[in-house]
Amino acid sequence: MANNILLRGKPGSGKTSLVVSVAESLSRQGWRVGGFVTEEIREGGARIGFKVRDFQGEEAVLSHVSYGGMPRVGKYGVDVAAFESVALRALREGRGDADLLVVDEVGRMETLSAAFRDLFMELTEEDTPLLATLPSHDNPYVLALLDIPDARVFKVTAGNRNELKEVIGKKLEEILKARKFSGKLEGGIRS
Repeated sequence: MANNILLRGKPGSGKTSLVVSVAESLSRQGWRVGGFVTEEIREGGARIGFKVRDFQGEEAVLSHVSYGGMPRVGKYGVDVAAFESVALRALREGRGDADLLVVDEVGRMETLSAAFRDLFMELTEEDTPLLATLPSHDNPYVLALLDIPDARVFKVTAGNRNELKEVIGKKLEEILKARKFSGKLEGGIRS
């Protein structure tokens, strides 16, 4: 059974909204969700950066237009250490405690962290289901992820994201229930 679900789509297609909605729905059902999401920082209607937030509410600024002297992706300076402080901790803790890991997004900014790239590849080989978003552009790292043998890849668009939310939510419920009943989850869902 494929435990890795990868979502690809252009910016604004709704990938983040989709994974947050699925994660919140599964969490309300009692499943433990770990990992992180990457969200825009806006000021006066303009995007000025991105922040990374885990599912317990801890966050850090990943990138900002005002950051100088850091690695850059487009107009944004990227604070790799701030990203790692939230994202790596959330994934490492989730690795042992979560029923589902969410990684939003495996993009250019996030993959500036070699530690993140290595940990993400390790997570794709483990039993814990992984729901991750990928950019629409191809690069060697993204292409390697698309070759993961048990990965199911879905293309997200503004027109199909609501339908995909239901499809992916049901698929993850099936995976989680199958793991619970096979004894791969210690204690299964929370009471």
